[in-house]
Amino acid sequence: MTKENHDKPGSEGGARLTRRGYVATAAAALGTSVLAGCSGSRGTSLEPDAPDGVPETVETQYWREWETIDADSPPLDYSATAGAVLDRFPVEFSSEDDPWMREHALMVKRGLDDLGIAVELNDRPLNQLYAQSWETRGLEAIISMSTHGPDPQRGLDPNPLLMRATEGSLSNYDNYYNPELQEVLTEQAQTTDREKREELVDRAQELFAEDVGALITLYPNIITAVNTERWSGYVETPGNGPTMDSFVWTEVNLQPETDNRTYVKGVTTSMNSLNLPWAAGGAEANRLTFIYDGLFDATPDLDVVPALATGGDFVDDTTVELTLREVEWHDGEAFSAEDVKFTVELYEEYSSTSQVPFYDPIESVEVLGDHEVRFNLSNPDASFMTQRVVRSVILPKHRWEDVDNPSQHNPEAPVGTGPFQFEDWEQGTRFEATRNEGHWMFDDDWRADALGDQAERGPGVENVIWINVSNVDALIGSLQSGSIDAIGTTLSTLQADRAADTDGIEKMSVGSYAPLNAKLMFSCPPIRDKEFRVALAKAVDSEGFVEDFLHGQATVPSGENLISSLTQWHNPDTTDYSYDVDEARTVLERAGYTWDDDGNLRFPNGEAWGAFVERLQPENTNKRRTELGQPDFS
Repeated sequence: MTKENHDKPGSEGGARLTRRGYVATAAAALGTSVLAGCSGSRGTSLEPDAPDGVPETVETQYWREWETIDADSPPLDYSATAGAVLDRFPVEFSSEDDPWMREHALMVKRGLDDLGIAVELNDRPLNQLYAQSWETRGLEAIISMSTHGPDPQRGLDPNPLLMRATEGSLSNYDNYYNPELQEVLTEQAQTTDREKREELVDRAQELFAEDVGALITLYPNIITAVNTERWSGYVETPGNGPTMDSFVWTEVNLQPETDNRTYVKGVTTSMNSLNLPWAAGGAEANRLTFIYDGLFDATPDLDVVPALATGGDFVDDTTVELTLREVEWHDGEAFSAEDVKFTVELYEEYSSTSQVPFYDPIESVEVLGDHEVRFNLSNPDASFMTQRVVRSVILPKHRWEDVDNPSQHNPEAPVGTGPFQFEDWEQGTRFEATRNEGHWMFDDDWRADALGDQAERGPGVENVIWINVSNVDALIGSLQSGSIDAIGTTLSTLQADRAADTDGIEKMSVGSYAPLNAKLMFSCPPIRDKEFRVALAKAVDSEGFVEDFLHGQATVPSGENLISSLTQWHNPDTTDYSYDVDEARTVLERAGYTWDDDGNLRFPNGEAWGAFVERLQPENTNKRRTELGQPDFS
């Protein structure tokens, strides 16, 4: 992102703080109880002056009917009144999400401060923050920030991130709607021709960025620390780094530098069950994929490669035929197309929570032979051969067909076809898996094709053990003492540097395709004003934060783009409302906003208030002032 006005003094000029200045500002803000809101005078509001027929106050409300929402009112209580000073903005985050998330929240707060808006920061437990994705009424704050997880599907296909912006998505909890974007996204989702689909996906990125559908501030690097004296062959996988659990490449590629072939990884999150298909995500959904296979897999270059399916594709827009691998389940039973058919039908009958992306578009499954299968889709689904088949988990029919209640089933010893077999689980303490010797991922030649220069040859690991450690400091201590071989979570740059102060320990940093998304509540009056959104985008100094606080360990997108440059779907030519606080304030001023004597931002008043209310209407919220023929109110 290009920055302007670097050298202008004062916050209103958009001056970028040095790292020392930035950290000092953050520390000072924390020292003045920023988490409880801002102190000081909010100034005096003007007498409301609304044109005839225009209400003086506009509440946060649903501006259109949502098929996915069954509620009388949004959970956010925030109103706009003509000429009034803007009330404090509730902004939420979770310091559990990333080690620097609190500082990121302070960076967003500084941008709002520069516009004259007070902020109430709320540091929430991560499970509460993410619970909103299952509660579609809307966000409980005007801005809610979190980092998307590195699920392989998010790098392989644009749908997992872009389709959140559609009206039918259960993850559209910011109540965002853009009719042109809706049309483009719906069309691309059903376009199985790759070239045509790429054009539509490019257009979707352009529309979202130009409309400021969210604040996409950065793509944080995955930083961790590992022991390189004991092991070689760590695979630098985008979004996953070398040690997280969304991909299994490091574990099948590692080679011992000693006689010990047991690889021990320290983590801070524990598994709650051994039931992968009905897991709520998190540790279960990731670690248990070491035990199971999907139909296809994803490489570190984000290419789709064979797994249980060795080939196949669309026969027509709603028919997919696959050839399956001849392998055995961990208990010695033969894998066949019957297992695939059974799995899909089980997921559909009992509504598997984690497997919805895979089975949802499938209308029926046909067994064409022992190792041939046909999927009949209910509608054309462009992402079926990318995101959906890679996300799939196939179960053994002979192990699950007699289970009375699959959603409540907790297998004593899960059986899959995956590269590792279940060995042991002590809830809250450890999880252990043993190498599945006959698995194709342990074939040196196969791995060389998939990993290229990162592939290693040799005996490989025998066992992988996940050890639960209470916190990051304890993880670093365990790594330095030799109790663990690697840290299986993200670290800050300073934490990784501290760990690497010990001989044999190395810091590793890898880029990510999973963005930090500062979601905006589109039922809220100021967010509905596109002029305000543009000003907000220009007030947030993402690049300064990355340079000065993250030491460059992140990528700043050009504009509000959910699709990373690491993926094959990225469009680099999107609107970039570059950082410039002076220009941000000018945008607001032209839209009729004013400031009181204390520097607090006021809503427009008089004729400018009428124009503001016009911009909030459902048919106008994606339009700028000039598109509506509104004058310059400055």
